[in-house]
Amino acid sequence: MLLLIGVMILNVVISFINARNVGRIWAESRAVGGWIRLLAWAGAIQSAVGFTYVYGILVSYIAVSAGYLPPQMFSALMSLIYLFIIIPAIGSGIIITIQSWINFSRDKSLMNLGVAGWNTFAQAYNTYNAVQSFGPALSSVQESLGGLFDGDSDSDNSTARVLLLAAIILLAGVLTTSVIIRRYEASLPVSEEVRNGNRDLQYR
Repeated sequence: MLLLIGVMILNVVISFINARNVGRIWAESRAVGGWIRLLAWAGAIQSAVGFTYVYGILVSYIAVSAGYLPPQMFSALMSLIYLFIIIPAIGSGIIITIQSWINFSRDKSLMNLGVAGWNTFAQAYNTYNAVQSFGPALSSVQESLGGLFDGDSDSDNSTARVLLLAAIILLAGVLTTSVIIRRYEASLPVSEEVRNGNRDLQYR
């Protein structure tokens, strides 16, 4: 339990930092467009995924403990959330990993190498884990959603509640990231080129 709490706290901290950093470049990335804009969106997605993961665990435990969901629906809810976030997480992770190697190619420092190496390892691990876990998660969700069609009113209610909670959790993760980005948007000075409307910029 302590390990799980530690992982959740770490996810919240990392997600907050990601959203804050994205917020600081959000205005300029919108003006510049291109790769820097894509990178900003990737960071925002990573932040939203992290918050959604934490909210998913908290809400699932509370829903089961309060009797809102039967215990067997805990894994169904977590599996459904996993299916929603894993592909965006991997896609945005690839973009961030590419950028980390670009940073290393421009500045061959030990820190940049460490960041690029860690991002590559994390991306490979997440991709491998997704390949191993996607099928079982999908099967769990399919079995749970079957309650919508078997005529069992209790199962219908549980399935509807799982879908409702999953939607709320996803929305909460996205909104949390959005609020943080807006809070820190343009907190860094916007470059003169952007203020003058010059979109033909070079990032070195």
